[in-house]
Amino acid sequence: MQTGNDKRAEGRSNVFLAAALDSGTQSVAVRIRNLSRKGALVEGAAFPPIGARVRLLRGSLAAEGMLAWQGSHQAGISFDGQIDVDAWIRRTDHKGQQRVDGIVAALRRREWVDERDHAPDSSSLAALSAALDEICGRFASSDHFPVELGEELMKLDIVAQSLRDLVRRSS
Repeated sequence: MQTGNDKRAEGRSNVFLAAALDSGTQSVAVRIRNLSRKGALVEGAAFPPIGARVRLLRGSLAAEGMLAWQGSHQAGISFDGQIDVDAWIRRTDHKGQQRVDGIVAALRRREWVDERDHAPDSSSLAALSAALDEICGRFASSDHFPVELGEELMKLDIVAQSLRDLVRRSS
């Protein structure tokens, strides 16, 4: 775990970015919470052990390094080399990430966020449902999907079904 004597000389960008952390044996969804040229703080449900070789992925970007520390749902990654932070925090064309970026920016400005301003229309709900169905299918057919997450996969499938029903009712 990180200590109070933080001796890092390099500045970090506080962010809220979707990414994946791959350890070679598993890949988990994470949120990058801060980022520097030499490392990152990520949040997630599970991490490989400290010292494990990892690869942080965001779209077409990848940074290899080592898991330097971990705590309650957070971990620090020390990159092997330096990354281009601007490239990592640049807006993507992914509408979900753009929505998250906009909400986080509004909250930082202490502005009210009306979820109706961000409510998806029925065509985007149909696309979300289809994407979720595809993800569930890939997880269900994967040899590497952990058995203990089977119940969570069923919950995702219920969410996909609910989205489909919502689309049907709104059409």
